[in-house]
This record gives sequence, C-alpha cells and structure tokens, in this order.
Amino acid sequence: MQILQTIVNGPDPCSYLGGQFAAMQYAQIGAMHPGDYTDKLLAGWFKFGSFLQRPLCHWCRRCYSMRVPLDEWQPNRTQRRVLRRNAATEVRIASPPLFTPDRRALYNRYRSAQSVLHGWQSNSLTPEAYQQEFIAGPVAMTEISIWQNDRLLAVLMADEEPDLLTAVTHFHDPASWRRSIGLFAVLQCFLHAQRLGKKWIYLGYYVPGSPSMGYKKQFQPCELRQWNGEWKREEQDSNGPTLGPRPVPVDPPAGAQQRGGRTTLSS
Repeated sequence: MQILQTIVNGPDPCSYLGGQFAAMQYAQIGAMHPGDYTDKLLAGWFKFGSFLQRPLCHWCRRCYSMRVPLDEWQPNRTQRRVLRRNAATEVRIASPPLFTPDRRALYNRYRSAQSVLHGWQSNSLTPEAYQQEFIAGPVAMTEISIWQNDRLLAVLMADEEPDLLTAVTHFHDPASWRRSIGLFAVLQCFLHAQRLGKKWIYLGYYVPGSPSMGYKKQFQPCELRQWNGEWKREEQDSNGPTLGPRPVPVDPPAGAQQRGGRTTLSS
C-alpha cells in the first residue's frame, strides 16, 4: 500500500452526537493491493473515495467499526417486509460504478433533503466531483442501483475485498422514503455479498445514541470493534448495543464551526 499523505482534522463539533466534538485522521491512498484494505478495516479504518479515515476521539470512544457475519445473517421480519414491498423493482449491479446525470441529480436531491431533515451540509456535486467521490479509487468497487420503470430510485456503492464487501455510501429518492427504499438497497448489498460467498459485510461506524445510526441495530448478529482492537459480538435485544463510556463534552477549539455529516453508511 502507498500512502501519499496523512491529515488530522479537529476537534470540531460532532456530526453524530449533539454537544460532542470529534477528531478524524485521514490518509490519502496512492496504491492498494488486494488484502491491504482488509488489514486497515481490522485496524479500525474505513475508506471513502481515495481516503482512509478513522476517529481519534479519545475523550468519547463511541465510534465502533461494525461488521456482520454473512453465514449467520438472515433478513428479519421487518427486512422481509421491505423486500416484499419493493419486489417489483429492478436491481442492477455494475462494476465499476457508472456515472450518469440522473445519478448525480439523485445524489444532490438526497443531500438537499437530508440538510433539511437532519442538518447535514448540502454539498451538491459537479459531474467531476461525483466521479472523484464514487468512481475513482484504489479498490475495486461495485454499484447496486434500484430502478422502477426506468426511474432511478436508489444507489449504493460497495468496496470489495477477497472475503468481504463494505457498504460505503447510499442515496435514494426522498419521495420514496415510505417504502424504505434506502434500506432495500442496503439489503440488496447483503444478498449480493452472500451470492459472492463473502464472509463479512462491513457497515462503517456504529455510534450508540446517534439518530442517524439507529437503523444499523437491526443487522444482527454483528461484531463491534472495541477501541482496544478486539471485536465484540453483539446479539439482538430490545434496545440494541449500548457500549462504551458516556460521551464526555470537551471545550470547542476557537472558531469551531458546526458541520453536517457525510453521506456514508457510517452516517
């Protein structure tokens, strides 16, 4: 693996926990070979585009890398209902991912809606920025897109390693939220990984107490990476995992600005 540069940002106001602050380390990837990314995932990193990232919030430690064993996972009752509700859609799989104007337009509509609903930063992408974010990269990627009557409803991007898929990011038509089309896209990633014979699917970071992370509790059984490097198995209960110490607020740095979350499955 070739790392071109490393950057540390923060502490800045946290996008996931109100009243908390976050610091992130980024590493720009120049080259990566099969298996390299697996090693980084095991060490608590996650990749977006051409950058690896990991939290450095030692005062909080509420970000847990999350993975699901595919030989044990089966859709639960709610997930089976979502699969049935969207059974008439067409699922297309492309590797590498594709760029079209309707994909970029869908992403920008989704971000705009999330900025209103959850206060995310509304960062519309140009065609060049979309390709840089979602298509260019050092790891083989797969796109799962959901269509109905040639209308694009959702897109999910996944990184592929020999034994695993990582669900990197997804975006969907805000008008289709009642049919849980975003969850349907995530479920298609699980089913695709099972068809490929993968051992794991990684879902980015899980942050207990974060409203935007709550949906991840439904994927059970799972393993959460502790800050000492150990992976701890979690089973389903009524409230989902509640791990780690309570967040401890820290004083913001001078000039700190609130920033919205990124559209990743870690968000």
